[in-house]
Amino acid sequence: MSFEARVPGNIYSLPGAIVTFTAGAAITKGQPVYISGNMTVSPATARTNKVIGVAVTNASSGSKVSVLMGCPIVYMTAGAAISAGAHVVAGAGSKVVPADVADQSVNEGGTATYTFSASFIVGIALEAASADGDVILVAVAQQIVCLTP
Repeated sequence: MSFEARVPGNIYSLPGAIVTFTAGAAITKGQPVYISGNMTVSPATARTNKVIGVAVTNASSGSKVSVLMGCPIVYMTAGAAISAGAHVVAGAGSKVVPADVADQSVNEGGTATYTFSASFIVGIALEAASADGDVILVAVAQQIVCLTP
């Protein structure tokens, strides 16, 4: 199921759908992949990668690769510039904006200080938005996540 119109709320794919992306690097069937550019995926090699699915075909860099998605993809309106692969959250006017990864200091009795940031994300931007009002594809993955810059 796919709508061609870039209208906010239109469904691009449903959970469990196989979605075609461009391979940003060589990909082997079965590898987890993350968004590395506009509708582009690369093999996830670290826990910090924003994994969006699993490759179900082999692909060389620059070719098409099929990815099994565990979440729906919808068109959404950006409320600011957004990088492809960024976690997005709800913003003013019910538009999506990049997740705020501002750190909050934590002091454990004066012995150690570290920082963390948590957000209730809407999902991961599959495309970049250059400005407020751009309509982009977002993989909807609602969850509370601890984000680090």
